[in-house]
Formats: sequence, C-alpha cells, structure tokens
Amino acid sequence: MRIAAHPGLYEPSDAVPRLRGTRCNACSSTFFPPLRIGCEVCGAAEDSLVPASIAATGALHSVATVHPQAGHDNAAPFTVAEVQLDDGPLIRGLMVDGADIDVIGMRVEAQWTLVRTDDDGNEVVEPRFALVLAPDQSGGAR
Repeated sequence: MRIAAHPGLYEPSDAVPRLRGTRCNACSSTFFPPLRIGCEVCGAAEDSLVPASIAATGALHSVATVHPQAGHDNAAPFTVAEVQLDDGPLIRGLMVDGADIDVIGMRVEAQWTLVRTDDDGNEVVEPRFALVLAPDQSGGAR
C-alpha cells in the first residue's frame, strides 16, 4: 500500500501525482497548499474557496542544490525547485534528479518517489519533479 509522506497535500493512490489545493470562486485564483482563511488575492471570504485538484506540471522557475554538510546525516545533495504550475501557483518541491540553472524554463512534471518504507511495509511516497525532455533530447523517449 502507498501512503503520503505529507497527508492531505496529494492522494498517493492516484496513478499520476496531482496536488490538493483550493480555488477561489470569486477571482479564480488557485492556491497550493490549500488556503482555508479566505482568498489572499481578492479578499473573498473562506466560503468562496473550493477544493481543487491541481496538475503537478509546469515550468521550472528556479533551482538550488543543497550539498552535504560535515556532521549531518541528511541525504544530500538534493535539488529544490520552484515550479510555476500550469494551473497557477508558484510552488517549491524537490527534483527527482539534480538540476542546474541551464534548465530553468524547461517543462517539469511530478512523478511518485519512494521516500521510505514504514514499519508496516507501506511505501511512503511523495511527488517530485522531473524534467520533461523533448524527443530530440531523450532519443524519442518521453
């Protein structure tokens, strides 16, 4: 069984990662993580916000690679990305593989990544972003 590393932010049983956010009925702004106190764009009341399923696809806005530090057990290096989602919000997430500034502006999509296996044998997963390579960059794949 797959379970979410961050419950409530996505549904790990979905075949393709989608994010759980909110959308404002008054101005159509989309938010992730979900807002619950009213729209931060137009000021509409909390009851104007409705649940929204957000595609985890977009354009890479920025990247930063975190390198290991002496004395820490962190699984580094890893790359943090800001992704301008197709459905609106600019979010931060982890990349599946490292990335450098030369890929800023490229398309990315989330894929399920196994974070760990819990004591009950469940796969704990989270969506992480991967570059969507054009056919000429990947030999026809993807």
